Amino acid sequence: MTDAVLLRETIEPGIIRLTFNRPDKLNALSTPMIRALEAEIDAIAADAGVRTVILTGAGERAFVAGADIAEYQGNRTRAFAAYQFESRRVFDKLEALRKPTIAAIRGYALGGGFEIALCCDIIVCAESARLGLPEGLLGLSPGGGGTQRLTRAVGRHAASDIMLAARRITGERAYALGIAAAVVADAELMTTAIERARAVLKVAPLAAAEMKRLIRQGPDSALPVAQAFEQEVLLRLYGTRDGQEGIDAFLAKRDPEFRGE
Repeated sequence: MTDAVLLRETIEPGIIRLTFNRPDKLNALSTPMIRALEAEIDAIAADAGVRTVILTGAGERAFVAGADIAEYQGNRTRAFAAYQFESRRVFDKLEALRKPTIAAIRGYALGGGFEIALCCDIIVCAESARLGLPEGLLGLSPGGGGTQRLTRAVGRHAASDIMLAARRITGERAYALGIAAAVVADAELMTTAIERARAVLKVAPLAAAEMKRLIRQGPDSALPVAQAFEQEVLLRLYGTRDGQEGIDAFLAKRDPEFRGE
């Protein structure tokens, strides 16, 4: 066992797995864990050998069951505000990472755990997954972007049903709402996440990075503006080495050799 609150392991070339590692606390977020996550995001962003990242939780019971509420006690307003601002900044950095991210969720993904998942590009749920933003039960509200990311993902009415009733939704419900890409048996969760990651590796890295931006930023723009942004991205990718390699490989009926150039 290790005392590290966040574990990093190479699954195979190009695929990294980050594991939130406080299973005795249901992997609850803490200040050290948030800082470890930021350090890993920065390292991954700078490492051309990493193409995609899987995030998951240690143990059988949780992805991340929310924040460590012990850090909230005592009406320490300045410390509480600092923690919230730091968490939101790190979550934003995770969402902005130019490499595709996959959340593999078993058990609880509540509060900040659900917010982390919503920052990821692909969510795969085990049958045991339970997702929600129950901060209202503490007399609080989400502060890591959950109210906005969830509403943008599922719409105002479905988001209201989840948040205003502090509802914990199943993986099946998350799939029905379009949050999860797949729901699988718990024993198949990591295999499925790795299969998704391998599929991501087949896409040119520059194209993946640009499509991430289009998916995340386009819906916040007027349709003509988003379409113009889309076309500008396409024309820029066409002029890259990878863009021409993809076309040449298709016509030659061979696998492309993308280099991120």
